[in-house]
Amino acid sequence: MAQHPASKIPADPHGRKRYESAKLHAEAAAAAGKSSQEVHAIFDRVMAFDPKTDVDKLSPEGPHAKYRSALIHAQKAMAAGKGSDYAHSIFAKIMAGETSGCAHH
Repeated sequence: MAQHPASKIPADPHGRKRYESAKLHAEAAAAAGKSSQEVHAIFDRVMAFDPKTDVDKLSPEGPHAKYRSALIHAQKAMAAGKGSDYAHSIFAKIMAGETSGCAHH
């Protein structure tokens, strides 16, 4: 899939991950036969996603369940005063399937 000319790659690490995710979602949509308009809408929706406020928009079941769980656990860790390194570690472990979360934040 060709890169959209108006797409700018974010400079921050979270933005770069979101950009890579948006590209993957757009490529999957194109491979599934979605129209160009639908593919661009999916890309834009992923890029506009704010993990701090939009977690509830993700289904607790299906393809985004693990990502949703990882975000929730990372947010709980941060709210409990844990540092960003700890929150990133919990997120990465859940995404890698090494744990389903940590009950002791």
